[in-house]
Amino acid sequence: MRLRNLALGLVTGGVVLVGTVLSTLPAQAAPATVTCNHPCHPPASPGYTYITDYYWASACNDTGNQGINAHRWSTYQCTGGGQFENYELWVK
Repeated sequence: MRLRNLALGLVTGGVVLVGTVLSTLPAQAAPATVTCNHPCHPPASPGYTYITDYYWASACNDTGNQGINAHRWSTYQCTGGGQFENYELWVK
């Protein structure tokens, strides 16, 4: 029983210590964000119209293919994307 109380006391003390250390750390600045007026990444060839942007490349490609299958546009490009930017859907 004494060993159990000792272990619980150490765990509780550790949690309080970590909470105290974290609360005294200075707030970190927000990560730098890429700001631009849409569209940020126009396609290489002219004649495309910007639709919207997507977090996932697969979502951009799915929407582009759905538009082709529904005969809403004849071709599409997903531009941009990466760690800090979304993928932009452009259609023609």
